[in-house]
Amino acid sequence: MAACYLCISIDLELAWGIWDKPNPDYHARCAERERTIVARLLEIFETYEVGATWAIVGRLLERDPAHDQPIWFAPDLVERIRGARVAQDIGSHSYAHVYFGETDRERLRADLADARRVHDEHKLPFVSFVFPRNQVAHLDLLREAGIRVFRSVDHGWHIGVRDRLGKTAGRLANLADKVLPVPPATVQPITHDGLVELPSSMLLLGRNGLRRAVHPAALAAKAILGLERARRDGGIFHLWFHPSNFYYDTDRQLDTLERIVRRACTLRDRDQLAIQPMNGFAAA
Repeated sequence: MAACYLCISIDLELAWGIWDKPNPDYHARCAERERTIVARLLEIFETYEVGATWAIVGRLLERDPAHDQPIWFAPDLVERIRGARVAQDIGSHSYAHVYFGETDRERLRADLADARRVHDEHKLPFVSFVFPRNQVAHLDLLREAGIRVFRSVDHGWHIGVRDRLGKTAGRLANLADKVLPVPPATVQPITHDGLVELPSSMLLLGRNGLRRAVHPAALAAKAILGLERARRDGGIFHLWFHPSNFYYDTDRQLDTLERIVRRACTLRDRDQLAIQPMNGFAAA
């Protein structure tokens, strides 16, 4: 049987994820729910003995007078993840959630240096990287900073729609993709002179706005099809999300994730699938 895996990666950014477009409702939900959601995600991972990658914004670990509220400054969350009974991979989501497709190289180089400094000061690994807003660019700067594996964008037909017809069409296609009973893509690591690219397979959608049209059972079934495809054909089913994807209808969202993880662990316990965070593919 070909090697097959589940990989889960999580973008931990709190308010830094929308620093350029602040939203009072988002900030309120972040303050009220983020810590509870992270705790419950860790409970699921500990129950099923699953390690995931948590890509953190470095500024969550550095207090400053303008950003000292819990939605901006969250060392407690990082420590909770570090202290989980089942080891988790703590990676980088940049220092200040800068956009690699829109920012000049020297500023990006400085941001990565600051992210590396924060990880070193807190004795955190600096192996895995997730690009803010999935703007994959300037791979040489990642390599220069010491990153060894990064997440790239979803594979699937809806990405082609977005590339051809634009973001709005892409969002509608993405929504349609989650409804259709088509297995998500499985992926393979891609090497770039020692730097490993790990494409993603599927976003666990939130339940706000039009996304409510996707029934949780359909979303879980879609992901389980991805797991079965990996088991059958080999490759990696790479699931990703933000804790903010659980801000709405939290219990149902957590139940959806648990159904996916439970199925993956059934396959794992039959030696039909392995579960591995991003750092496990760094030497692919």
